[in-house]
This record gives sequence, C-alpha cells and structure tokens, in this order.
Amino acid sequence: MSKRYQHIAGLLLTVILAACGKSFLDQTPQTQTETGKAITDLPGLRAAISGVYSLMQHENYYGRTMLLLPDLRSDNEYISVINSNRYRNHDQYILTPNDAYVTDNWNQLYSVVANANMVIQKGPGIFLLPSLADSTEARQIVAEAYTIRALVFFDLARLYAQPYNYTTDASHMGIPLVTVTNVDSVQSPSRSNIRQTFDQIIRDLQTAISRFEKSNSTAFSSGRINKYTATALLSRVLLYKGDWQGAMANASAVINSNRYTLLPGDKLVSDFAVTGNAETIFEVINTPVDNRGTDGLSYMFSQDGYGEILATDDIFNIYPAKDVRLGFLKRGKRAANGGEDPANIITKYKDVNTFTESMKVIRLAELYLIRAEAAARLGLTAAAQADLTQIIMRADPSAGPATATGPALLSAIALERRRELAFEGHRLFDLARTKTSFVKYLANNQSITVALPGPKIILPIPQRELDANPNIRHQQNEGYN
Repeated sequence: MSKRYQHIAGLLLTVILAACGKSFLDQTPQTQTETGKAITDLPGLRAAISGVYSLMQHENYYGRTMLLLPDLRSDNEYISVINSNRYRNHDQYILTPNDAYVTDNWNQLYSVVANANMVIQKGPGIFLLPSLADSTEARQIVAEAYTIRALVFFDLARLYAQPYNYTTDASHMGIPLVTVTNVDSVQSPSRSNIRQTFDQIIRDLQTAISRFEKSNSTAFSSGRINKYTATALLSRVLLYKGDWQGAMANASAVINSNRYTLLPGDKLVSDFAVTGNAETIFEVINTPVDNRGTDGLSYMFSQDGYGEILATDDIFNIYPAKDVRLGFLKRGKRAANGGEDPANIITKYKDVNTFTESMKVIRLAELYLIRAEAAARLGLTAAAQADLTQIIMRADPSAGPATATGPALLSAIALERRRELAFEGHRLFDLARTKTSFVKYLANNQSITVALPGPKIILPIPQRELDANPNIRHQQNEGYN
C-alpha cells in the first residue's frame, strides 16, 4: 500500500460496526472499531460486513456518484444553468487530477476494498464453528466480501481505465489491485494492466460463487449479496470483456433460476423504487435512519432539492409516445428563476422527504439485455430477438416483437439498453466499450463532441495518489499529465 492506502486502512478506514444482530439493517447504535481487531468471532464478522455495505451507501459511491457520473458525462444528462457547482468539471469535460470529486470517489472505493479485504482475511478463521448454521453464515459473509471487492474493482476500472478492448491484447493500464489490507506496513502498488484487472475481478466472482455454493446458504435478500448477485455481476463483467459465451451462460443461470421476475409494464414506474421488488437482483438499501439525505442522488434530480441535473432532449426523444418509461421523465420548468423552461426533469429517483429509495445496482432487465447482446454477437439471432422483445414489449406492448438482424439488431439492443437503464449509471460505459462517439450536451444549447476511442472518457488518477505512491507517479491517464 502507498501511504494513502495505509492511511485509509489504518486511521480513517474503520468499519462502521453495528451491534451484532444478524441483519445489517438492524438500527442499533453504531461505534467505530479498528477493522482487524474487531473480526475475531461471528458477531464481529457480521458487524464487519455490515460496515462494508454502509460504506457503499456513501455519496461518493452508490449513494450518488456511481449512478450519476456515467449518465452526466454521456449524452443522457447535463447540469442546469442554475446550479450549486457540483460536478461541473465532469459535465464540461475540464477535469484535473486535483478535482475533489475524483479524489473523494477514488478514496471511498478503496475504503470499501480495504474493509472487504479484512473480511476475506479474517473470515476463514471463523469457519470452523461448532454450530453448522454459524459456519454457513460465516462462509456466506466471506463470499459476500469477495463479490463486493470484485464489484468495486470493476467500478474503479470503468471509471479510471480504458475499456478492455482499448488495446488488442488488453495490455493498457488498469488499476492498482489491493487484495490485502495490512495496517502495519506500507506498500506502493503500481497499476496492473487491464487484463490482469479483469482476471482478478473474474477470479473474485468465481471464488464467491463457489463459496456460496459450498456454504449451502439459503439467505436471499435484494440488499445482501448472494450466489445470484455474484453470477449476475459476472455476466456483466464478461460482457465488458467480450466473452459472449460466458456472459450469456451466466445471464441464463440467473434468468432461469426463477428467483426474479420482470415487473409488469404497468408497475415498472410505480414499483421501481420499491425496496426488494421482484426485479431487483442487488441494491444498496437506504432506511429512514440510515441514508445520505440531501447528499443523495434524488436531491440532484428533484426540483424540491438541488434539481440541477436534467435529462437531455436527445434521450427524451428516444422513447415512443406509449413507452411507460417516459414516466421516469417529466417535462416541466426548472424550479429556479432563469432556469430552463421547458426542462426534462428526471424522476427515477425523487424521494427528498424520507430519502429511503434504495439504489439499484443490477436488475433482471439488464440480464435479458446482456444475454440478447451476447447472443447477437454470436450470431444467435432468434435468441437475441426473443430477449430483446421481452424488454421492448414490457415497456410498450404496441411496439411489436424485435425483427432486426445483423448490425441493426445490435443497434436495437444498444438503443434498448439506453432506454431501459437510463439514469442508473450505464450509458458512458456502454459508449466506451462499443467505441461509439457521441455528443455531450451542455446548458444553453452548447455541446462537446467526444470521439471514441479516446482519452477524454476516463477520469484522472488523483494527484494526491500520484504524490503518495512512487510506483504510480508516472502512470497518470493520457491527457492529464
């Protein structure tokens, strides 16, 4: 670890430990305890994984930034002329390595990694418990930690590194892979290449799936990771890697499990925000006493909050008139003197009263679209059309089944991904991995053309990280030196 990582792991990086109930949602008083010293028994392990999930709620991760940036930095969103100056450098593509949001996001994600590492390191010592049920739970918790680490590495790679296919052999720079947390020593990891990064992510997910299966755990909750969560995330990772067979097989494993069902079209908008709805595979849960409040994503969208993130006309216009997903947008006036009128107001997340909307990380609809794309790229046209039709006709029964073939089929799938996953943190990454140039829309009818592949698409490595770690000092992303 660099001094920066050591600082995270030692002083600031403590697990937020809830009292030792079995549910991480238990609202018992919280204390802070140095991670490694706390995990000595099953109650400590429970509390530690609870702390990891709590760190994922932060506004610099799934509380706001991870779902916001990929849409804001693409052709889906822009910042209003009336704004609080949040994320403006991201919106206008004028980032520097000293940007506070870039630094805070990097630190928060590696905080989650370091805490997940401690669960992975300490958990095996708790496996051999006298109670079979306790042993099963301990193994399950460690599997959760492997999945979370994989997810965070994948998110870091998508934010701070070029997509897997940027070079033909995936030899370009990935991320520092910190797989051990040791508060007593200083390490200075360099950046792995992207092939090594993906290998680690896939290995973690495969390990998690294996451990879930060996634990024989029956635990099942949208707010806790399970075997199906890990399998769904593996499907997503393999799609990004271009492993079409693997992506399709893992998507099928989740779809065919019948653990999840697509929300009916007439319930899609109303029930999207419902915690634990039938379609949600994994979400970061907020409760009335455990949420980000005005720092959360909904406050950026709602006109009763900051209301400064608006949808572009470009995305508003891609929905047919009868598409129920238009219900996630409202044509109205920006709530501020001098604000846009009309404006496309995003209502996918809108609770600025209780702040209890849970942040959707992966849904069943995405698995159908992953399987459709993988099948199309393998030439399995009928299978791809069938999965695409499920999503199209769920939203608009009058649209009829998908009939496109060849490149037109892939374009139709890409369009449906944009419609279905809008404002959920996917768009920029889809554009990057498919090398699709786009127009970044700004306020006052301004715009920027973003050519892909190209250096603009990824974030800079924070300057504070470069200064602290000599082995990464000369590994800044192109365009930020």
